[in-house]
Amino acid sequence: MLLQRIYEREQKGFLYISGDNPLVLRDGIYVIGDTFFKLGGKTLVVDEAHRQPGWANDIKALHDSHPGKQIYFTGSSRYSVYKCTADLSRRAVLKELRHLSFREFINLEKGESFRPLRLSELQENHMEFCSKLQKLQPLEMFREYLRTGSYPFRLSYESYYERLLNTLDKSIYQDVVEQASLRGEAAAIIKKIIAFVATSVVPSISPESLCKELGITKVTLYSYLDSLERAGVLKRVLPCGRGGKGMRSGSKVFLGETNLYYALGLSQWNLEANMGTIREAFFVSQVSHLGICVPTNGDFSLQEDDKEMTFEVGGPYKGRRQLKDSSNGFVLRDGIEIGYGNIIPLFLIGFLY
Repeated sequence: MLLQRIYEREQKGFLYISGDNPLVLRDGIYVIGDTFFKLGGKTLVVDEAHRQPGWANDIKALHDSHPGKQIYFTGSSRYSVYKCTADLSRRAVLKELRHLSFREFINLEKGESFRPLRLSELQENHMEFCSKLQKLQPLEMFREYLRTGSYPFRLSYESYYERLLNTLDKSIYQDVVEQASLRGEAAAIIKKIIAFVATSVVPSISPESLCKELGITKVTLYSYLDSLERAGVLKRVLPCGRGGKGMRSGSKVFLGETNLYYALGLSQWNLEANMGTIREAFFVSQVSHLGICVPTNGDFSLQEDDKEMTFEVGGPYKGRRQLKDSSNGFVLRDGIEIGYGNIIPLFLIGFLY
């Protein structure tokens, strides 16, 4: 993708290197970049930078030694990148390339160009926007997205779930076990935690029972959960207004995106994922960049411009009972193509990024 971006622009003055290339590992990012800039180079692109020891210091030194030059760097290890960029905080702008949203999936599959929406737009104009989607059979597209739509490699790999599970293994071993310097047996325990979340009908964890089942302490469990969340494998949603205490009780826990539920359930155990959990996991995966929490009434609350909105997520006949005390509550129904009033099709939440 980086190379494609370079070729779309003027090619002169660019140098692309990969941090896991043996020659780059031998000479180092700083030596290569310093030589390139001294020879008149303008833009250095470092892919998989985190594979190079001391990469953040190298990039910091290059930035300071060659003002006016451009440096782009990427890393497939979310944990490693964020862990090592403290010294770059005043020099670099970090952007996370998340899995495809439902909007991006539709644009990619159908050649459309739908723009991201704001929550306020969904609230006010959801019926009008849904009418524009009818030609695309949004419910059929939504079912496909939930199962195999999170990553663009679906276009070039027949064994989609196999590729996805390999990526999950890489996150477990490189982002969690290796980065946290854990013992080898930790990987097996971490996989059991992931399996528990993937098959749980209720999206929550009972620390006491899970610790007993796994034979670990609460401290160890919370440490593993923290690492899995930093790696993007899990997402936790805390109770509203509970601060740090919400990490210990009342939280909802989901896999990072819905395709993982099917990859683990169907391909590993021939189990169909629980649709109630899938719907909530979809919601969380599409809005985790916003201020999300678990309210007393309703499933989730979001903040936009200091305005709180409460959501109840469910099937085509989901009622409003749990939102009766909410002045700004909405029901997100799966299985409907067009909503009305404060009832909105669930798939529209996938147009927020």
